[in-house]
Amino acid sequence: MLRSRREKVEAELKEKIADIRETFEFFDRDNNGLIDFDEFRSLLRTVNPDATISQAAEGFSMTDKNSDGYVDIDEFIAWWRSTWWEY
Repeated sequence: MLRSRREKVEAELKEKIADIRETFEFFDRDNNGLIDFDEFRSLLRTVNPDATISQAAEGFSMTDKNSDGYVDIDEFIAWWRSTWWEY
């Protein structure tokens, strides 16, 4: 019983991460495997049309953990799974 529950949870997690990856790829408009600020802002405006540029800048800064000017897939997954974008 415990094993089937674990397998179900793992399958659900894989499905959620696949959905997040799909979202990442949709907003990675230039298909370079990274989301720049303009792409991030576009995503944020889709989630929250009232988001200001300063909110986008703050969110981008918080999400770009290595401060390289881009959000990679791992940073994106961590951000998406957080509640930051519920501004």
